[in-house]
Amino acid sequence: ICDKYAQIDNRIKVIHKENGGLADARNLGMSLAKGKYISFIDGDDYIYPTFYTNLYDLIEQYEADISECNFLRVNEDDIENIEKIINKENQKIIIKEKMINGEEAIDELFGTRLQPYVKKVVVWNKLYNANVLRNIKFPFGKLHEDEYTTYKILSNSKKIVTTNKILHGYVQTKNSIMRREIKQKRIDDNLDAYEQASNFFEEKNDIKIEMKCKRRYLENCIELSGKVLKSENKNKDEQLKDIEDKFISYYEKYIDNIILNSSENREKKIVKIIMLAYKDIKTKGKNIGEYWQKLENFVNK
Repeated sequence: ICDKYAQIDNRIKVIHKENGGLADARNLGMSLAKGKYISFIDGDDYIYPTFYTNLYDLIEQYEADISECNFLRVNEDDIENIEKIINKENQKIIIKEKMINGEEAIDELFGTRLQPYVKKVVVWNKLYNANVLRNIKFPFGKLHEDEYTTYKILSNSKKIVTTNKILHGYVQTKNSIMRREIKQKRIDDNLDAYEQASNFFEEKNDIKIEMKCKRRYLENCIELSGKVLKSENKNKDEQLKDIEDKFISYYEKYIDNIILNSSENREKKIVKIIMLAYKDIKTKGKNIGEYWQKLENFVNK
């Protein structure tokens, strides 16, 4: 299909390479790209017909480093009707645009609400000025590639324009990487991504964001434990013990600084949930995964 399009449009360049995974493909694409702007689209996702037109107009109009749109989760069974579904959802909202700086974007990325975080962390709902991708490499062989890299990209950015208009369909496939069995690699890569992020901001002497990363690490321990508890993993007891050990170690090292740097009420409430989970490990032997639903209900508000 790609070769066919390349034959009829000389702007299209097709690269044939051995499958090295998502990060490897993105890194090669960035190394060969010559345009002013770069975008990443995953193979199983859907882009609205005006995706690039709208994002290009926004990034040019606001002279921004990144333009960003909203997206809609769509079941793969609805793929044939996806454009109609997106049109219907867009008719329900008043289209708004907002300009934020890099610091505000990073604050949303490590904030306390799920929707702004997801919209910020993924790379496929954005158009980038190629300059902000300088020195950026997606980690080879890792899951959660976006969590390893997005904070670095935002740190390179001064102006981000975002629209609430839905221009992307995040197709939920039955065999999606993120919906399969909770394997140990997924756990390790998820937590490692946040540990690396906290190290990144520690080197920048930004203790406020560093502690937000560490708070998110503890949140993810609770979430991952909750998912493992509900799974049918054969090694779930070992996984739960591994996550609990990491949770306790991180908590005991950093909780005082996390509390000290928790400025908003929502963040303080999340910290209370984390503290309660730790207390019940020590006094009642409860698993931290039992607090996942309470945490999820709160961040989804």
